[in-house]
Amino acid sequence: MHKNPNPKLALLLVSVATVSVSHGQSVLFSENFDANHSANWTVNNNGQGVNAANLFFDYSALGIPSAPNSGGSTIGLKLGANLGGATSPALAGISVSPTGQSFSGDYTLKFYWWHNWLGSGTTGIGSASGGSGSTQLSTFGVLSAGATPNLAGTADSVFFGSTGDGASSGDYRVYSSDKPASYAVGDANVTYAAGSRDSAASLYQTLFPGGLSAPAAQTAISATTQSGMTLAGTAGFAWHDVEITKEGSAVTWKVDGTLLATVDTAGFTVAPGGNNILFGMSDTSTGAGTPANLFEQLDFTLIDNVSVTSVPEPATIGLMAVGLGAMLLKARRKQA
Repeated sequence: MHKNPNPKLALLLVSVATVSVSHGQSVLFSENFDANHSANWTVNNNGQGVNAANLFFDYSALGIPSAPNSGGSTIGLKLGANLGGATSPALAGISVSPTGQSFSGDYTLKFYWWHNWLGSGTTGIGSASGGSGSTQLSTFGVLSAGATPNLAGTADSVFFGSTGDGASSGDYRVYSSDKPASYAVGDANVTYAAGSRDSAASLYQTLFPGGLSAPAAQTAISATTQSGMTLAGTAGFAWHDVEITKEGSAVTWKVDGTLLATVDTAGFTVAPGGNNILFGMSDTSTGAGTPANLFEQLDFTLIDNVSVTSVPEPATIGLMAVGLGAMLLKARRKQA
């Protein structure tokens, strides 16, 4: 007569399986920006308009709370584009990458993201007499050489972008070395999970229900532009957990656990430039952001708590399962 294995033994085997799979992952890179590591990053500025990157910025001065898993720290990466208050001759943008990094195999880039903008009233915050030119893209991606600017219209990578304020027909976008002008819905090699790039799509409205206000410290700076509420479908004025995973030829983009887009690099005719990561900000038009003094203060992207973690090889996980199965069978035979 065969008996069922001891429940404690079965629990032990499940625990071993869990530990073994987690040990198949390793942290390849991390940065919480709490120390000034600016010298370890390459800033790629396209030179159009005035763009800026601050790799040691205390965002508490603007009323923004500590990002998740920061232990109360409020130091992060701040990015801004087209800040000069004048029309730019071409689209302005900036991106940064950790100097000399190259990530092989399959991996996941994780970080927390905040998009701040100067309210105009038409985008669900501020008044109709507020600022203008606020619609810009927070950008983040993989497979870059890390040595050239990546922004709307220029890419050596696969990168994703969000307007934050929802004031564009393409609020959620995908760019690549093969399609630097951004992918439309239905284009080859990309799938938008919402079937749309517009913030009005139900997936975005569910994920980002709106109703958020600017921090009180920003309202004190400019009640005219920072006193309203965000509209449904817009990702601004909140910390979001972002994951970009490169696995085989597929690159996926998730925000707060929800899949937004998938890119298949196997069909590219123009290959990405390398194996580094990037964060950036890009303007979506050449128009000036006004008033200029407020625009520089209040229209920006924040990034905090960055990590790159390897994705375990499927074969390794399969071998673990086979080994655990053999252990369980042996235990059953001993108890027979």
